[in-house]
Amino acid sequence: MTIHFKFVTSSLLKYRSIFNIIIHRRLSSKQPTLYETLKVIESSTGVFIQPADSLFVFPTRTSVFGGQLIGSAVYAAQKTLTKDFPLHSLHSYFLTAADNSSDIIYRVTRLRDGQSFETRSVTARQDNRIVFECSMNFHRQEKGNMEHQLPIPHADLTPPEKLLSMHDHFQNLLDDKRLKPELKPLVERALEIPARIDIRYCHQRDLLQPEPVWPPREFVWIKSLDPLPDYSHIHRSAVAYCSDRVLLNSAFLPYAANPYHHRIRMQASLDHSMWFHDDFLFDTTNENNLIEENVLSKPVRRSSDIPSIPSKVLVRADDWLLYELECPIHMNNRAWTFGRIWTRNGRLIVTCAQEGVIRCH
Repeated sequence: MTIHFKFVTSSLLKYRSIFNIIIHRRLSSKQPTLYETLKVIESSTGVFIQPADSLFVFPTRTSVFGGQLIGSAVYAAQKTLTKDFPLHSLHSYFLTAADNSSDIIYRVTRLRDGQSFETRSVTARQDNRIVFECSMNFHRQEKGNMEHQLPIPHADLTPPEKLLSMHDHFQNLLDDKRLKPELKPLVERALEIPARIDIRYCHQRDLLQPEPVWPPREFVWIKSLDPLPDYSHIHRSAVAYCSDRVLLNSAFLPYAANPYHHRIRMQASLDHSMWFHDDFLFDTTNENNLIEENVLSKPVRRSSDIPSIPSKVLVRADDWLLYELECPIHMNNRAWTFGRIWTRNGRLIVTCAQEGVIRCH
């Protein structure tokens, strides 16, 4: 009886603490779009400002969403390019938590401006503290004689139009008789948070009583809720933002728990890497010229088992993309997660990897 009382008391204290965070959270009244959330303002050469009122914090957290830092760093870095090369990779570290009490300053350092690659380093500071570091490489469009990709794992997944969004699932919680009264204000506040991306799980787990899943792998449809400009750099920034939204959640799959579970004491991203395999181009004029220049006259002998690559399509972050997630290992309170992002026709466009700390008491 004593142990049960202590457990209930500690749970209520945690929920009360979360509720107080929500009550005092500054919520934007105008509900900025994803593009407005990503955009930073250039104050001087290589220096960009992200206003405090555009910083996004989840209702159960006190720190700025890491995807916003990644996406805005990409937005800032591409503004400093001497040539319009597409982003092909980024490697980043979340060094300390940022909040939404003051502006974040992004400083871009030009490390290399070559004929084929341009490299940038971005440091994000808040109140004289370095909160985020990221290195990025931009690569000119090239076409070679060796190209292949693995086929999409499942071609028969439920399309996003037939699935409920996460907003819908939270809305349904308000009518769920299992929802404890002390948690209802938390759900209501969560529904008031401005939504910038639509997330639809192909196999949605129960939010209140999740069942363990093995192997730890799942598929999620993602896209921006609002239309984005026809500019490929913006769509890469938006995909970077979205990539951090659900990646670490795959670490909870093997357990009867999720990020909202009362036993989860801490969850935070430590690092985040991405590789962009497609250029997201909206203007294909230069691409056609480059293909003609770089295709060799003599092809390389290929395996007859290589599957054909799906046709190239216009990649938009405001259209549905399939996010494949898995967590191969979780040890020492660190979960390593891996993701692939596919177009609807099965073309692999992005690969991601992230390690995060998850502490469960």
